[in-house]
Amino acid sequence: MRTQTIAGMVLVGLTGFALAVTAAAKDIVVNTGAGVDVRTTVIDVREVPAGDPLPGLHFDAKIKGRVVDVYVAPKDFVVKYDVKVAKGQEIHVIGAEAKAGDADVVLTREITTGTVDKRTGIFHENMTIYLRNDEGPLW
Repeated sequence: MRTQTIAGMVLVGLTGFALAVTAAAKDIVVNTGAGVDVRTTVIDVREVPAGDPLPGLHFDAKIKGRVVDVYVAPKDFVVKYDVKVAKGQEIHVIGAEAKAGDADVVLTREITTGTVDKRTGIFHENMTIYLRNDEGPLW
């Protein structure tokens, strides 16, 4: 009888948790088999407002021959840790491909900013920002 009570409490707790998850978060599907590790140039930078899927700092970059939305982090995290991404900036992105509704997005694990030597094509790193680890986002 006690086992049934505990099982019932767990079920009620899980149901409550499922109801608390926003519809936007439920629409995000990470493709764990599709890692991203690419050096690219930032095409555009924008902030997605709260209430939309993946609110916070985003930028567009050409990855695997197409322009992709790259999600960095929520605005409060970006401000707290002074994360800066600028149009035209050379950047090294490590992350995972995901779907947010019908849109493709890269969930960034780490970003390394730097410059490319135009003569040699070598990327010289300035700073690496870690955004996620194996347990999930750092915010």
